[in-house]
Amino acid sequence: MTELRLCAVPVILFAVGYRHFGLALLIFVGAGVSDGFDGWLARRLKQSSTLGSYLDPLADKALLTGLFIMLALVGELPWALTILVFVRDGCILTSALILYTATGFHDFHPIWWGKASTTAELTLVAFALLEAWAPGAVVHGVVVFGWVAIPFFVLVSGILYAFTSAERYRAQRGQAIRASHPVP
Repeated sequence: MTELRLCAVPVILFAVGYRHFGLALLIFVGAGVSDGFDGWLARRLKQSSTLGSYLDPLADKALLTGLFIMLALVGELPWALTILVFVRDGCILTSALILYTATGFHDFHPIWWGKASTTAELTLVAFALLEAWAPGAVVHGVVVFGWVAIPFFVLVSGILYAFTSAERYRAQRGQAIRASHPVP
């Protein structure tokens, strides 16, 4: 199902680009439901794959990245918010790449705050699509609240991710040093 979500990304982006917000929202919700069902089914059947562990977050990032850009291009999200999300993700990816290249460290598992940030971003995108398709005061209020909540989640998760990764690196390095210098 992850492959279908990846295929849905360009369709959603074209729908937004051509201002077919209802269609984009419908496919977006369908992709979200299939993601949840796919995860539930994998846990229930105790099935997972290495490929799936890479493709699933890739599909989420492709969808979020593309939607933030397209919604900013059509004026439904502020560029400052889009840029902030990209800067945080860019800093995380760059630091992970540098740390992996320099040391081989690869314990970059997501933290709770990162998942909360992604959930908030997905919620904002869904409500921005809904507002573009069927504007209303309540929906607009949720979107405006998202403009405030997203910077909070992005900043907190980015800072905590840096500290958590540094802590994991120090712990792994300490274990390696102790393993190479056993106490008699």
